[in-house]
Amino acid sequence: MLLLATWAVAAAMALGGGTKPVIAPITSASVLDAPTRHVRTTDRALQGLLRSGYTHSPTFAALMARLERSDVYVYLEAVPRLPGALEGRLLIQPQAHGVRYVRIQIALRGEPKDAIALIGHELHHAVEVADAPEVFDSADLAALYRRIGIDRGNNEFDTLDAQEAGRRVRRELIA
Repeated sequence: MLLLATWAVAAAMALGGGTKPVIAPITSASVLDAPTRHVRTTDRALQGLLRSGYTHSPTFAALMARLERSDVYVYLEAVPRLPGALEGRLLIQPQAHGVRYVRIQIALRGEPKDAIALIGHELHHAVEVADAPEVFDSADLAALYRRIGIDRGNNEFDTLDAQEAGRRVRRELIA
């Protein structure tokens, strides 16, 4: 079932001498259930939040679709707590075979819509990494956020765009 009118250009080229790309739809099945999906978790509660966010928030769905078309894979995990007042964070992992990996940690508290908005905020950060092909390690990530973000000290950064993405997701969920 196609839940989002977003189309991705598949890497496969038409056979027979053409260079015309094959257009493939990004569907809920490819984003949420495919073994090759780019946003992953083994946590059932987080799987439900991803599904709900994708289904009920166009912004959330667009973030997931954007990541699906990138070289970034996201591993989402729930943690009991994070340092300081953090509710979520993105960590970069070692690159392998031309693929970049990030880990998003979420301290689940409060209502599901708040958790989905927080995940949307962190997914926006993953898109920021996807849009910065020069980011491969923690030093590159810090340099990116010094350039585009707000330095909160202690090697913690945020961006106004990610903050807005989280607010927009939350508004869409309660509308």
